[in-house]
Amino acid sequence: MDWLLEAVIIFGMFVLRLGVPLAITLLLGYWLRRLDARWQAEAQAQQEAILTQQENRPEAEIEMLKVIKEPCWVIKACSEMVYRQCPAYHHPDIPCWMARFRAEGIIPAKCYRCTLFSQRQAEKYLPQDAKPNHSE
Repeated sequence: MDWLLEAVIIFGMFVLRLGVPLAITLLLGYWLRRLDARWQAEAQAQQEAILTQQENRPEAEIEMLKVIKEPCWVIKACSEMVYRQCPAYHHPDIPCWMARFRAEGIIPAKCYRCTLFSQRQAEKYLPQDAKPNHSE
């Protein structure tokens, strides 16, 4: 009978030594997984709100940003090879500088000196982190 009591005590100590830390680790992992899922849902909701805001931009506002009705590649007399590769050619419904910003993430420095960009104070429509690319 003593050996049975000793076996139960050894088993109890084994459970206490390994089982409790394992249970704490599993509970902590479960809590962190739920926290991560909540954060991902919040980030997804923010991204969807930003995309919805950009897609629902009133046409009058975009029309106000357009200064000249002619496309920029006509005004600047770009060759066909150049303008067919330009994001502005593929999105003629928005200003050329905005098409470049959406496609490339930056506005080249030459756009800041362009009259199509500067006539309507276009900087106020850009995100605060949009900086000119001085490499071009």
